[in-house]
Amino acid sequence: MSEDADEGDDSLLGNPERFEPSLGPDVPEIEVPSVPEPQDPTDVDPEISRTFWRLVVVFDVAILAMALGPMFVYFRGDWDTGGPMFALGVVTFAYGVLQYRRFRADGE
Repeated sequence: MSEDADEGDDSLLGNPERFEPSLGPDVPEIEVPSVPEPQDPTDVDPEISRTFWRLVVVFDVAILAMALGPMFVYFRGDWDTGGPMFALGVVTFAYGVLQYRRFRADGE
């Protein structure tokens, strides 16, 4: 019985052509289009770059203050810190939206 098992293993594994993978049709070749060279990142208008980064900082401060203010109130019961911090966040967010809209209106 062990000879039959050995012969079955040899005939199964001894013929590698028998196990050629058949994954379906050949993969089609595609033409890759040429892409122009990217622009130099320093080609951005300095005013646009300054305004963008200023608004990034403004909105970061606004989101941080609007998140931390209620946490101070809820977890510590500290209305003297949490209330003004949340108000600062709301005012900063409104300022950022106003500046963004003003910039968009000037650009059109």
